[in-house]
Amino acid sequence: MEYSNLHRSTIPNCITFPNLTILSTIIATSLLQAEAGSKVSFNKDVRPIFINKCTKCHGGAKADGDLSLIYRSEVLGIGKSGKTIIVPGKPAESELYRRIITDDLDDKMPLQQGDHADEPLSKKQTDTIKRWIEQGAQWEEHWAYIPPAQAALPKLSHKDWPLLEMDRYVLASIEKEKLSPSKSAGKAQWLRRVSLDLIGLPPSPKELDNFLADDSSESFEKQVDRLLSSPRFGERWASIWMDLARYADTMGYEKDPHRNIWPYRDYLINSFNADKPYNQFLQEQLAGDLFKNPSSEQLIATAFHRNTQTNTEGGTDDEEYRVLSTIDRVNTTWTAAQGLTFGCIQCHDHPYEPIPHADYYRFSAFFNSTADVDIDNEFPLFKVSDNKEEREKTVLIFNQIRPLQTALNQYGKKWITADTSWAHLNFTTTNTTHGKLASYPDGQLRASGTLAIRTRFDLVAQPQDFTALRVSIIPETENPAELPERASVLSQLILNIVKPDGSKQPIKIAHVFADSIVGPHDPNSSINDKRDGFGGYPKLFNKRQAVFVPTEPVTLAADESLEVTIQHKASTTGSQACTLRRFSIESSQSQEWTKIISNKSFELSKTALAKALQEYKEIKGLNIPIIQQRPEDAHRETRLFIGGLWLNKGEIHTEGVPQLLNPAGKKVTNRLEMAQWISSEKNPLTARVMVNRLFSELFGRGIVQTLGDFGSTGTKPTNLPLLDHLAIEFQTTQKWSIKQALRNMMLSSTYRQDHNASAELAEKDPHNIHLARGPRTRLSAEMIRDNALVTSGLMTTSLGGASVMPPQPDGIWQSVYSGAKWKTSEGANRYRRALYTYWKRTSPYPSMLTFDTPSRDLCSAQRITTNTPLHALITLNDPVFLECSQAFAKRMADEAGTDLEARIKYGYLLSTQQTASSDTVTILKQLHADFLEDFIASPEKSQKVGKSPEDAALTVIANTLLNLDAAITK
Repeated sequence: MEYSNLHRSTIPNCITFPNLTILSTIIATSLLQAEAGSKVSFNKDVRPIFINKCTKCHGGAKADGDLSLIYRSEVLGIGKSGKTIIVPGKPAESELYRRIITDDLDDKMPLQQGDHADEPLSKKQTDTIKRWIEQGAQWEEHWAYIPPAQAALPKLSHKDWPLLEMDRYVLASIEKEKLSPSKSAGKAQWLRRVSLDLIGLPPSPKELDNFLADDSSESFEKQVDRLLSSPRFGERWASIWMDLARYADTMGYEKDPHRNIWPYRDYLINSFNADKPYNQFLQEQLAGDLFKNPSSEQLIATAFHRNTQTNTEGGTDDEEYRVLSTIDRVNTTWTAAQGLTFGCIQCHDHPYEPIPHADYYRFSAFFNSTADVDIDNEFPLFKVSDNKEEREKTVLIFNQIRPLQTALNQYGKKWITADTSWAHLNFTTTNTTHGKLASYPDGQLRASGTLAIRTRFDLVAQPQDFTALRVSIIPETENPAELPERASVLSQLILNIVKPDGSKQPIKIAHVFADSIVGPHDPNSSINDKRDGFGGYPKLFNKRQAVFVPTEPVTLAADESLEVTIQHKASTTGSQACTLRRFSIESSQSQEWTKIISNKSFELSKTALAKALQEYKEIKGLNIPIIQQRPEDAHRETRLFIGGLWLNKGEIHTEGVPQLLNPAGKKVTNRLEMAQWISSEKNPLTARVMVNRLFSELFGRGIVQTLGDFGSTGTKPTNLPLLDHLAIEFQTTQKWSIKQALRNMMLSSTYRQDHNASAELAEKDPHNIHLARGPRTRLSAEMIRDNALVTSGLMTTSLGGASVMPPQPDGIWQSVYSGAKWKTSEGANRYRRALYTYWKRTSPYPSMLTFDTPSRDLCSAQRITTNTPLHALITLNDPVFLECSQAFAKRMADEAGTDLEARIKYGYLLSTQQTASSDTVTILKQLHADFLEDFIASPEKSQKVGKSPEDAALTVIANTLLNLDAAITK
């Protein structure tokens, strides 16, 4: 009997075996003994058992018996029973182990009875836990939360194969599996692969010929550098980030109206082309508005978090959807930059990670005080000038406006509360056009009943001299946890002195000072007939106060009275009135108010603000939604949502990041500091997540396959030393350069391998986990369309700009309420790259949706890959692909001469960068003959495809070439 060397090495020479059963028993015993003496790893051996078998009852979301196996302190603590859960070194004294091995079904874990009954642990799993406890129950943090470490370079057999250090880590994995690397790919195969990966487009015949003719040692480097410098590079990689940014040209939800946001897509393209360092790229998108003197580009970058949906449907609660936007921003930040399922802790502690429930609200506080409020006009907006040369001038003016408004308001702000002479007006008449209005002894006025949008309050007060009037808008609730409440806006305040004969003398207001300059409304608009005014909009978060200062002190005679008219015009989504419901009006006789408005510096500030507003207004451009921070005096209170319910509020939380990823306790108090923390080299996740995403795009799967889940329930890294090496290089040597990271991967021996797999390799590693062959993956939805456009010669190569509407089947696009229609673009815009296609969330472009593009309602870290007959139906019948096929046929005829075989060979080369075999040519010639015969017999059929039967038959060949497997895969 023959035995392997491995078996022989464990068997004494003096023993002979009568049969294989005895041999197997001895081998198994030997292996178990070896295993018993080995070191148990908590991360590798124990944590997976806890997660798969225990944490559904003893995790973060549910901790039966007051036990969570997520936190070390609880595992080593006392359980509800009063017994110690785990005693390091002593399994017999450990309640956890006793519950696993007991035969008492009432005590045995996992539960053997009831709704949550589960299979008991296997003997191997039980032995693993026992040995772990015996060895001291050492706890390890999950690999992803430990900073990357550069592993020692492994010893290898194929020492000549690695070209770069990353190859050594790959080769170690290949050799561990008793595999060998594949030979290098042919130059044509490699160039097609690298072109599609870097710019999303195949190489032209000329580019291929140049590369094939270049025998220099730098030929591969030259091609990679050429492609990295192409403006097409930014388009290719922007399309990937657009899934993470949930980019769309509409607001979402039921009405899904248009949104101007395409300059953000231009920002992405330009950033990738400029090779902006990834840490800066993240900071600009998360907090570009908080940079010192932010540029136009940095303000546009913050549109990353204005890609959240806005609900313009009537009857919706603006605060509910503002909160949903905040939640979306938190979850998107963690998915895109950190690769963690942070959204799991919105309702409770994380089920599988040591991240407590409260951490969600500490982090959401970074976004809870942004200025946007789910209103139809998408406030706040930044104007992107039509003239690119004017954009920095525009941002200079824009950056001046809010500081000028704040500075102007500051002249009177402190006196709103510092003035001690405030006295309530004594009203003799309180009339309202709708509902009821009553005056109370404490000086407050309260409205009740049905209050329409244009409700007017007509108030008459006893004569009282004043230099200013203070209006206080007071929340109806006394409990701050119940705030905010519905909006309350004073749209216009009109003052008159009523003479004894009934005539009225208008009182002119010079300026309005407010407790804060916040939101879409300017308090000074309350002295004209605009709709905005002063107050809390679209929600009242706290008491608001404004002081109305007349141009000169007001003196009333004993037989005169003061008439106060309050006009309401503001409304929220669904025409919900924003009337005052609880307020007070007080007068002051302090001369300080008159001094303030007559101060020369105050007048200069007022003039400077008016000039800036006028200059900004005169600039022609496109207003896009951006992120801006509310001022500190209007900071929103962030409370924990009990059970994740936004109306069930608990304790207050202030800004902070999870301790799990901040062991040094770095203080992070605002959104910019948060962005800097995320993009820090000390963050163990950021670099790993990004290089893993780049790796996935090149090799078809990530080192961590779950791109959006690096946590305990995500897939383990197939090669952690490789991932850590790439992450460290990205942060240090490459200085966060995405282009350098890609260049390094593409010039590696790993990437250069032939993608053809031997039968043995396909059987041993069908998914190419160990990278013993080159990647061969299907093109993305965008690439399939772009490949057809460029192969046919139709593609428009202009860079950036507004979204376009290429042809799509009739009846697909439905747009309720607005009446918007899909207007098919003409001319060059008809043939723009796929990333410029207009994206409507409720009706995405059908052909790309069929090829697994997400709808972009939410952040998508990873596209699914499917293969259904619908794909062929699209590429064979969609009007875009028919048009491309017609142009492709014409190109073959124009550039390859009159010979059919030459046309077919040329077309095959254009679509695949390969030389057609004789069998392929024969099949395609026969296909051409069959269709030509059919089209000649039925001219009416050919007219639907081409101008003549010959054109139609060649169009069928072109369409077939565009649908070849070799044409839609790398």
